[in-house]
Amino acid sequence: MARIPADKAHFTMVNTFHTDPEHQERLFEVMSKGSDVMGEHPGCISVTMHLSHDGKRLITITEWESKEDFDAMRARSDLQQYFKEVSGIITSVDPTPCRVAYSHTVV
Repeated sequence: MARIPADKAHFTMVNTFHTDPEHQERLFEVMSKGSDVMGEHPGCISVTMHLSHDGKRLITITEWESKEDFDAMRARSDLQQYFKEVSGIITSVDPTPCRVAYSHTVV
């Protein structure tokens, strides 16, 4: 996982996507492809995905140089179909914009 120092003024978006357990793997496949494109967008630092053990959630953590970079990615016309596809698989999403307050990596 990427280590982002807490003293940086980066923008972090944590999304919790809710889905039915039988759709979690499909959601992961779709989001992996979209995240590959998203990860190449200027200002993107890292993208990580976490699957809940019960199959009901997929959590993404994306780090950005700025909120403006994140907003520009969300506005990309080539990603709109991806966003629609994700919307068709999930039951809801809880977006949480935040900043890194603490980070510890054990190597």
